[in-house]
Amino acid sequence: MDPRRSLTVVITNWGTPDHTIRAAQAVIADGVPPDRVVVVDNGSQDDSFERFQQQLASCVLVPLEENIGFGRASNLGTSTLSGDHYLFVNNDAFVHEPGSVGRMLDCLDLPGVGLVVPRLRNTDLTLQASVVPTHRPGAELVRASGLSRFLPNRWRPRWSTHWDHGSSREIEAAIGPVLLVHGETWDRLGGFDERIYMYAEDLDLCWRTRLLGRKIWFCAEAEFVHIGNAAASRAWTSPRRAELVARSEADMIRRHHSSGTAHLTIGIICAGLAGRWIIHSALRNRDAATTMRASIRGFLGRAREAD
Repeated sequence: MDPRRSLTVVITNWGTPDHTIRAAQAVIADGVPPDRVVVVDNGSQDDSFERFQQQLASCVLVPLEENIGFGRASNLGTSTLSGDHYLFVNNDAFVHEPGSVGRMLDCLDLPGVGLVVPRLRNTDLTLQASVVPTHRPGAELVRASGLSRFLPNRWRPRWSTHWDHGSSREIEAAIGPVLLVHGETWDRLGGFDERIYMYAEDLDLCWRTRLLGRKIWFCAEAEFVHIGNAAASRAWTSPRRAELVARSEADMIRRHHSSGTAHLTIGIICAGLAGRWIIHSALRNRDAATTMRASIRGFLGRAREAD
């Protein structure tokens, strides 16, 4: 049987129905049956759900009265429609290369693979770097020092964010607007960590997948276009978003590392951000400097529900 027929796709919407409809139609066009696509409307205050009833009537539609956060909404989507495997697609991510969903599913047949991510493209089809190293002192020191750009490409997936994303291979983690999770792995993980309201859910899922002894696979043969920040940009400025992202990542680091390692890792990250803040301030790049300061505040604070 075609594995796409037993796949569950979950797309979460928050006030951006045009993107959501496009994302759902793109995976359907790539071979996923409409009744295997779950659209969770996460407390939108517009006509999103009515539009889904009109244009995505064959999909599984789940309306929520309030925004319960991305992780909880995604978990609710999987409990609404169980599947052999689970594909989570941000509503601003769209299949670009035909056959991408099938190629990602094929990767789950590789020994030990529990999670798969595709290559991402910006809207102008340039590469959108998504593969990152796990937050740990050594990797953060390389990144904070600026040496990551000078590392050989073969070292970069583990030590840098500047890898060329040119081939399929095992990776440590990825910023994941598109995540395919093996069904057994998903069950063992217990879903997304619902303590995370927004941001870092993908990195946390990667971290916990590796703790299970399962591999994370980058599939270069599958491609999606990702707009990025489509919903959040309506609610928060870039500095506010930077602070929220940093708070969520810092909280994740504290959960997964010992106290001493977590403090060291966060300290190195903040030192790197402080250096960039000084440079941007000297160059009178106020927007960038403000964003760097906001990130530092986030890493030194605690994660909290977005407001």
